[in-house]
Amino acid sequence: MKHKQNMDLTEFNEWKCEVRKNVYQFGQLCSLISDGYDRKHGGIVLDPDYQREYKFGKKKESSIIESLLLNIPIPVIYLSKDTEQEKVLLNVIDGAHRLKAMYRFKNNEFALTELTKLKSLNGQKFDQLPPNVKNRLEMDSQINVESIDVSNNEELEYEVFMRFNQATNPLTRQELNEVVYRSKFSLWIKDTLIQNLSKMCKFKKMFKYNDTRKKDKTINYDLYACLGYSYSGLVEGKNDTPYYVERFMKDMKNLSEEKLELKKVEIENYLKGFLDFYNKISIEEEIENIFSKEFVTQITPKGNHKFLISFLIPLTLSYDYLILKVFFERDKLIEADYHLAYKAIVRGMNSSKFIDFGGVSSTSYRFQKKCIDYIKESIDQMIRRDTMK
Repeated sequence: MKHKQNMDLTEFNEWKCEVRKNVYQFGQLCSLISDGYDRKHGGIVLDPDYQREYKFGKKKESSIIESLLLNIPIPVIYLSKDTEQEKVLLNVIDGAHRLKAMYRFKNNEFALTELTKLKSLNGQKFDQLPPNVKNRLEMDSQINVESIDVSNNEELEYEVFMRFNQATNPLTRQELNEVVYRSKFSLWIKDTLIQNLSKMCKFKKMFKYNDTRKKDKTINYDLYACLGYSYSGLVEGKNDTPYYVERFMKDMKNLSEEKLELKKVEIENYLKGFLDFYNKISIEEEIENIFSKEFVTQITPKGNHKFLISFLIPLTLSYDYLILKVFFERDKLIEADYHLAYKAIVRGMNSSKFIDFGGVSSTSYRFQKKCIDYIKESIDQMIRRDTMK
């Protein structure tokens, strides 16, 4: 009889979680969170780069506090720690919302509301609680915290985060992308570029910027889609936007420091021209929702139809083709240029019967390729006519 060979334990040891269990009180955790904001040794960091935007409302926050007062167990908090670092910080892998609710209450940022058992406390902030209740919360509450040592494998932290969230509270597509393809580039997009763009009215208007789309990273996804299609062009056989987003993020993750800085400048300049161009068309043609059927029909759409990836794709590629053809110099445009360009794009869309989806996937390669080919032909005709004048 043949004996089975033992498994090589190298990978097993690399990914095995070493977990330490602790019990903390409310006051202790709030103090450690404060240290985390100051990046002090041993502090708890609520917002590592992969964490989601905070989404708890006051009712949910209040429920957490009521549970702690009643010693009703709340789910375990999971932290990561790298003890090989000179300054050890504890990143929150799971439980960031619960911890932030505690910290916000400790700092009097909300009053308890809609409590179902301790109704007499409704309307009270932390400093307004009776002394015995405040002491009970600070010193007698019990919160289970488990820390995972990632000293030998920093990727373990991200792996645990994804597994927790996929099992209990699934990540949106872009939230997952920003964990899998996290890099200096993706952090720059999230923390710098989008923050700067969000201060621009034309960006907020075109990309339908609001709190919901911001929190679930839809804004990030749509911006990556624009950059991804511009970066790759249409790739034969690739029908879904996720391919273009992920390919772009993956390639940007692998950039050297020098190329990364050049790419940042390139993208900022590209988006400046892109937004200026379609903002001007929006004003001249009186189109409120550029990336929608309104671009062609000039009829205001409803609900989620005010921003469609299926329109973002051809309008991104149309802009790129206009730049390639040197139809205009971006800093010297006149109103007629915008109007002619708009008419050429619409003519191409109508010729390809673009807005008549007819059950076909509106982002499919064949559908989009047909549209952009007609648009390019229409733009070429426009340029020839302009040259003959």
